[in-house]
Amino acid sequence: MAVPVLHLNLAPRPTLWRQHHRVLGWAALGLGGAFLLGSLGLTWRVYHQASRAGRDAVSLTEETRRAARSEAQIQAALQGMDATREQARWKLAERILQERSLPWSRVTAELEQCMAPGMRLKSLQRTRGNGQQVVMKLKAEAQSRVAEAAFVDALRTAPVFSEVILERESERQGGGWDFELSVPAAAVPPPFELRPVKTGPAATAPAASPKPAAAPPHPAPAPAAPGAARLTPPPIAPATPLAPGDKAGAQTRPMPAPTDDEESRPRRGSRLSRRPPR
Repeated sequence: MAVPVLHLNLAPRPTLWRQHHRVLGWAALGLGGAFLLGSLGLTWRVYHQASRAGRDAVSLTEETRRAARSEAQIQAALQGMDATREQARWKLAERILQERSLPWSRVTAELEQCMAPGMRLKSLQRTRGNGQQVVMKLKAEAQSRVAEAAFVDALRTAPVFSEVILERESERQGGGWDFELSVPAAAVPPPFELRPVKTGPAATAPAASPKPAAAPPHPAPAPAAPGAARLTPPPIAPATPLAPGDKAGAQTRPMPAPTDDEESRPRRGSRLSRRPPR
């Protein structure tokens, strides 16, 4: 009787790791190395940021100490300062600051160009706003709403003023309007420019030139008779105007021109009036 043959395979079944264990091993080793390097890089970055934050904290602490010392010195100086003695210097510094930013000459020139017929300014005050901005306080009166509107429109178009704020407006009993304006000036006023003045048709018409006074008419001399001697009359002097203190009766009148009969008639006592003896 023959012995049966048994086919036995004692080797384990093939798996992915058994088939590719070398490739998978190197891949795992590379991934672990990359993770390690990334961890080292992040650790170094965090350490560097922490070191810089520590240095900043130290510098800020030192600056805080210096600021505290300066504040203590300033408080000590303020406690020993005499406000009444320093008030004059403060006012002078504020005045210099206002004059440098917007002088009175510029303000008056701009307001003069914005003035409208039928209105006038009652008071003018210059103050400082929240952001050290120059603010003009105007009190004015106008005969009509048209004059007030023209003045406000002119202020709005002026480049030196940033805006126009109407604070109060009231009508007077006798007619007209009283109003108050707050006009903040521009931070950097532009150069001054002379604008053309708007006038009415009556103001633009040329003034009539005075006509010279007409000379008094002189009567034309009549033609003399033939053969008669003609005497030339003396020149007539022009009439002299009266002074304020002269009397009315002292006015000089020009002599009338002689007529033809008087010229042809011989005068008494002259040679023409003597007749020859018969």
